[in-house]
Amino acid sequence: MQSCNLSGPICPSFSRLRSLAVVDLSNNNQGYSDDGSVIALSGPIPEFFADFRHLTVLQLSNNNFNGSLPRSIFQLPRLRVLNVSSNSDLAGSLPELPAGSSLEVLNLKETKFSGQIPSSVGNLKHLKTLDISETNGSGGIPGSIGDLASLSFLDLSSSGFQIGELPAAIGRLQSLSTLRLIGCGISGEIPSSFANLTRLTELDLSRNNISGPITFFSKESFLNLKRLQLCCNSLSGPVPSFIFSLPQLEFVSLMSNNLAGPLPEFSSPSPFLQSIYLDYNQLNGSIPLSFFELTGLQTLDLSRNSLTGTVKLSSFWKLTNLSNLCLSANKLTVIVDDEHVSSSSASLPQINALGLACCNMTKIPSILRYVLVGDLDLSCNQIGGSIPKWIWGGQVENVDVFKFNLSRNEFTRIDLPLANASIYYLDLSFNKIQGPIPIPVSPQFLDYSNNLFSSIPQYLMERVSSPFFLNLANNTLRGGIPPMLCNASSLQFLDISYNYFSGHVPSCLVDGHLIILKMRQNRLEGRLPDDIRGSCVSQTIDFNGNQIEGELPRSLSNCSNLEVFDVGNNNFRGHFPGWIMKLPKLRVLVLRSNGFSGAVGKIPVESDQNRTDFLSLQIIDLASNNFSGALDPRWFEKLRAMMASSTNKNDAPLALENNLSGKFYRDTVVVTYKGTSRTVSKILVAFAVIDLSSNAFAGAIPASIGRLASLRGLNLSGNALAGTIPPELGGLRQLESLDLSSNRLEGRIPEALASLTSLAWLNLSCNRLEGSVPQGGQLLTFTNASFLGNAGLCGKPLSRRCDGGGSDAGAPASEHGRSSADTIVMFCLAGSGYGLGFAVAILFQVACRGKRWSVC
Repeated sequence: MQSCNLSGPICPSFSRLRSLAVVDLSNNNQGYSDDGSVIALSGPIPEFFADFRHLTVLQLSNNNFNGSLPRSIFQLPRLRVLNVSSNSDLAGSLPELPAGSSLEVLNLKETKFSGQIPSSVGNLKHLKTLDISETNGSGGIPGSIGDLASLSFLDLSSSGFQIGELPAAIGRLQSLSTLRLIGCGISGEIPSSFANLTRLTELDLSRNNISGPITFFSKESFLNLKRLQLCCNSLSGPVPSFIFSLPQLEFVSLMSNNLAGPLPEFSSPSPFLQSIYLDYNQLNGSIPLSFFELTGLQTLDLSRNSLTGTVKLSSFWKLTNLSNLCLSANKLTVIVDDEHVSSSSASLPQINALGLACCNMTKIPSILRYVLVGDLDLSCNQIGGSIPKWIWGGQVENVDVFKFNLSRNEFTRIDLPLANASIYYLDLSFNKIQGPIPIPVSPQFLDYSNNLFSSIPQYLMERVSSPFFLNLANNTLRGGIPPMLCNASSLQFLDISYNYFSGHVPSCLVDGHLIILKMRQNRLEGRLPDDIRGSCVSQTIDFNGNQIEGELPRSLSNCSNLEVFDVGNNNFRGHFPGWIMKLPKLRVLVLRSNGFSGAVGKIPVESDQNRTDFLSLQIIDLASNNFSGALDPRWFEKLRAMMASSTNKNDAPLALENNLSGKFYRDTVVVTYKGTSRTVSKILVAFAVIDLSSNAFAGAIPASIGRLASLRGLNLSGNALAGTIPPELGGLRQLESLDLSSNRLEGRIPEALASLTSLAWLNLSCNRLEGSVPQGGQLLTFTNASFLGNAGLCGKPLSRRCDGGGSDAGAPASEHGRSSADTIVMFCLAGSGYGLGFAVAILFQVACRGKRWSVC
């Protein structure tokens, strides 16, 4: 009764058929009905199957069974095949498995089976197939697995197993032809016993943490190997040359490892090799000439390494089966020497994907005159002039391509008839293209940023019918915000930053369908709309660097999914918007350089246990306003996201990012570290910064700040804070930048600050600190500049000794010193998560006696 469109539970009357030897009810999952219910065999798998003593085959795969698989079924003495795969709600666990079992096939794939593999698995002497992939397993592989002499197929992939070091016992499985252990928490090196697996046709150990060189096998070991996948590990050392000579090999992926050194030449190239993925490694040297002897090659990806030298593009066109070539992001110089190719060339490869980004090219490959490439990346080269109309294989109408990336070149105009083409992903950013913006048919990703485009066509939204990403930042667009943008119901991402737009912000853009709205650095003015009633921009609002005024409208509190809110460098006024504390997903808050005043945030009463104030906040920038009053310790106790500490680099998928129109949108952030500006393209969720500088805060520094374990930057400079530096700040183990300058702090520098081993920037100048600078630890890595203007400080690294000798580096300034006070530019570590990047430079006057000094 396989594939018989059965549905509902198995009837109790089925229990009378106890003499059955074969039960096959697989593939009765017909999908969903009109009311959303699943049409399939469902319900629990009946216990009565355990009474079918003659049963040899039980096939129940691809249905909708739930509950728990009866453990007694595993005890059936004649059962050879048990397949309950693809029942996503079926649970269970492996019991102790009996000696003398007849099981040959055990398939639990895509179920909710959990628990460990019992050591009694070694009792299954006849087992040929064991598939527990995509389940909820745990633990490792018992050594008894090596007793399964007949096992030919083993797949534990993506099931929660944490194998650790691979047991050498796997090398005893000499009948094994397929071994898949994808994402199984494997560490250490691959044992040399794997060389005994001479019948392997497929080996896939992808997405683990396997280390060491590839020395576990030789060419003689894997003469039958067809697929080798070791991607996404920590393998090191060179790529063995014999891999490309394995006589049966069809597919090899070593991408995303730490493989290094040159690719060696090799003899006897494999005649069946079709796909090679070596991208995202540290390979250097030139591309081996032997690669051009792989006549069956269809895909070659060498991108994102450090390969050098020159390579002629025409050499690749000799590989007549080639369809995917990617050499992007190396140190190669690709010579475009294919002018001789023509449409009459019988052996011209039909390229589908061509990646030649950052290859020092100065012209477009001629093969594009005759071959329509669906995925083309020529970005980051030095190609200038016009984008020719022949670039799509000479077609000018009814063109349908997936990706077209010519960004970061020197193009000045477009001859290509984009209006006649259907393009999913189009990136022309960072060129010098002028004129009106061209719009293809049904795009989902358009990036025209950093050009000289001057106008948006009125028909823009008529051509958009699906979720849509539009980046027009840094062009020469002027006038009011085009009304057509209000009618773009499919528009999800809009960035019109760094243009010359003026007038008011339309309420339709804030109260609408957008996920991300970025309008920073324009000439927008007036007040923000206060009529937001229902839906709202769901993740990012960025109005930084305009001339918007008035108070922040309370109706923005309806933006309950907002993650990034940046209105810095405007003319806003009024008190701190207390309603913003109630946005549960807010991660980044920037109010810097406005006219806000008064106390910051009213702390709710302790009895209100359901409040989510600042639950997710990790970036706070309130600098350069007129905020005043004491810093309430309870305010910092609300910053729970900053209290989580993660020092493990492997802990983070962990960036504030989004997948819009098939491409990761990950905004950049400019940070200044040790006085050097750096652009960071991935901001971890653990990244946290507080900047309250240049306000009028008074009172003590709250000790509760010391609980913010993930804090990377803290700037409280330019206020009227008094009292001592709390020793609890020594708990900020990940702190990289600390600025407490230009306050009224007194007393000694806490010894605990010396233990901040991550601290790279420190400024305690212009306070009333006294006593010896704590000796040892991180504080001795800083110079006098970090402590100037504290008359009572002494000891290293200051030149003034604590016994009264030496110069008076920390003394107050003289009248002459005040009149010639240096202006110091103090760059404060700042950053953002998804949707925001900003760099903070704080100018302050330091009046200190002695030599002129600067901060580097």
